[in-house]
Amino acid sequence: MIQIKIPDRLFKDNSLLARFVAHEFDHSAIGPFSYSMRGKVITMSFRSKILTLAIAILPALAASAPAATVDMRSITCGDYLAMPAASANKFSAWMTGWFSYQTNKTYVDFDIHRANVASVRTWCQGHGTASVMSALENPVVVKGIADPSTDFNKITCGQWLAYRPDDREFVTYFMSGYYNANASNSILDYDRLQKNLTAVSTYCSKNKSRTLPTAIQAKAT
Repeated sequence: MIQIKIPDRLFKDNSLLARFVAHEFDHSAIGPFSYSMRGKVITMSFRSKILTLAIAILPALAASAPAATVDMRSITCGDYLAMPAASANKFSAWMTGWFSYQTNKTYVDFDIHRANVASVRTWCQGHGTASVMSALENPVVVKGIADPSTDFNKITCGQWLAYRPDDREFVTYFMSGYYNANASNSILDYDRLQKNLTAVSTYCSKNKSRTLPTAIQAKAT
């Protein structure tokens, strides 16, 4: 399920609202869906591929509406397995950050992450209706041994900016999941994430010796 805040002008014209829904969502690509309104929020329910919407299409939603959010707890294994690779990578990174906080881990290890992703995907194949969060609580997750060189508390702004784009993106979503877990908040707010990313990147470009957590604490909201 995804909730979208709709601009006031759309509520003044039902035909305009209908055109907005038809324009933003391709039935042939995502399958049948239904929607309902309560106040100024449309709740949309899909039979499949919700994660494609939650992660990959959120930028398009953000361009048409003030905000777009998704509750990561609601994502099932079936949804996860149906995601395209780019979307799955972002989701996996966010969930790894969430799980790392829950298990008191402060390090980022790409090899362990990949092993965990493979284990969770294998587990999910037999548990399509289970939430991915339940998979993270399952013993299939690789425990791993902390490597001081990958402690994210020690990653500097300069190091983060120098990462390959896919690794930098991984750390971005990892940190989002970690700090969301710290706040007991399973809602991914894409607009907020993008604003924080811009602010932190600007700060880091001018303070490359500072640690990434310092930058996040200074500029993220």
